[in-house]
Amino acid sequence: MKRIFKSSLGVALFIAILLGGIHIHAQDLQAAFKLTRAERFVDASAAFKALLQKNLKDGDVYYYYGENFLQEFFSDTTNNSFIELSDSAKMLFSRGTVADPTNPLNYVGLGQIALMLGDKNNAQKNFSKAISLLPSKTNKTLVMTPDKQATVYIKLANAYIKAGINDTAMVFGSLRSAEKLDKKNYDLYIVRGDAYIYLLNSGSMAKLNYDIAQNLNPKSPMAKLRVGQLWMRARNYKDALTYYQEVVKIDSTFAPAYRELGYLLSRANRNDEAEQNYKKFLQLSGGNTTARTQYVNTLLELKKYDKAIIELNEILKTDSSNNDLNRALAYSYFETGQYDKGLVYSRKFFRRAKPEKIRPSDFAYLGRLLAKTKQDSVAHETLLKAFQMDTSRGELLSEAAMSLVKLKKYDKAIDIYKMKIMLKKAVPGDYYNLGKVYYNTRSWNKVDSTLAYYNTLMPEHMQGYLWRARALVNIDSTSKLGLAKLAYEIMIEKAKTDSVKNSKELMEAYSYLAYYNLVQFKETKDQQFGLKSIEYCYKVLAIQPADPAYSEKAKIFIKDLEQKLKKKE
Repeated sequence: MKRIFKSSLGVALFIAILLGGIHIHAQDLQAAFKLTRAERFVDASAAFKALLQKNLKDGDVYYYYGENFLQEFFSDTTNNSFIELSDSAKMLFSRGTVADPTNPLNYVGLGQIALMLGDKNNAQKNFSKAISLLPSKTNKTLVMTPDKQATVYIKLANAYIKAGINDTAMVFGSLRSAEKLDKKNYDLYIVRGDAYIYLLNSGSMAKLNYDIAQNLNPKSPMAKLRVGQLWMRARNYKDALTYYQEVVKIDSTFAPAYRELGYLLSRANRNDEAEQNYKKFLQLSGGNTTARTQYVNTLLELKKYDKAIIELNEILKTDSSNNDLNRALAYSYFETGQYDKGLVYSRKFFRRAKPEKIRPSDFAYLGRLLAKTKQDSVAHETLLKAFQMDTSRGELLSEAAMSLVKLKKYDKAIDIYKMKIMLKKAVPGDYYNLGKVYYNTRSWNKVDSTLAYYNTLMPEHMQGYLWRARALVNIDSTSKLGLAKLAYEIMIEKAKTDSVKNSKELMEAYSYLAYYNLVQFKETKDQQFGLKSIEYCYKVLAIQPADPAYSEKAKIFIKDLEQKLKKKE
């Protein structure tokens, strides 16, 4: 009996140690997964790697390690490369199937990647393999806890949602299977909420499921975050803000909440608060490249380009492989007037960019940088290419035309302005600039008609009247008809609002009117025209600083007219 007792005690002790080890392992795995959800991807990778060093046969670790890379992609699909991150995930899922061949999770992971790549056949093959590893009436020998079986079904449904495949039968069928196995599974309701919002666009049902998840696990921030995102989607910013603030109260270290707060506050033009929250997000997420890139994007949105440049250069010290950093630097240097540096990074971006990664704005900024560095011969071509990629951006045509004007290629510039007008994308400034281009080609009648229309669009703009008046002077070179008289008179009224600033324009207008009245006096001998001419001449002389050319003529006119008017008397 004594021997049996000792044996029983030893077995019990062994089981206790074994279960304790499993519990500790589960806690470690949960802690690593929590890092993933907090978007601390680098720290999570280190944690998963450490777990694998302890046990290279654990399929769960391979799966969640691989999922860490996919979650990093989903955290910023604009700047992260799916190919690069999914390759890392696929490698871990594949190793997991070898290390732990009876674990279905890694087959779900492989299926998800195939689904996202559009390979439905391979995806279905892996999903079927995962299902075959679950206990069933035909697989009674397989042993797996209900909660783990439920997790497989939840991950299967999530794979379809993340891939954007609207197979509601598969998704909701899998979730029903999970619910039968583990109806208190927190993630079940998170994923079901996602399914309702992303596949069926049902915000009310999504919120219902997120609320169930929150009740099941009040200390988890994920459900509250989802509801906040739901309100953001509905443009109910007040409620979104409330929920994000509640997330922070639940877990002040949960990085994604600060990113969402930053985004929301930037939409509300609370820029300083937005930046503070993004900084907090950056700190809590471990400062990984993805988080830092998102912070830079925020700085760009807030037009804090100087700070963006500092951050970008810091990221480049540790990761120069991300070509999007070169793009961001090109944009930022342009916006801060550092055109030479901007051009360097823009060209670097284009050298390394794959064609599918190039955006219309990339050509737009390159064209602008070329124009600012006086390389207009290639600037206009680049700007036109940007417009061809995005024909909604009519301003690019205007910028291309201005580069051609600098090159004195007026006919080509005119063609671009005409095209913009034909496409009904012209803005008032285009008519003004077109009028000036016509002026350079001495097409006086076209200047007159173009600027006459511009004057109706922008009646308060003094320069529109000025350039039209100059064209009319050239049409009526003797000033007998006085074609420019009305345009100059209107211009004078606009210029008087700041007579010091507009002194040159006023001098030109007064000089014209003095000459026009002199011509009329000589033609009609009407003293009123002579007196009017003298009046305008004195106005020319009253302007300080005086222009010698105009003032000397004014003095001659006064002397000549006063003598003639005395004779009349």
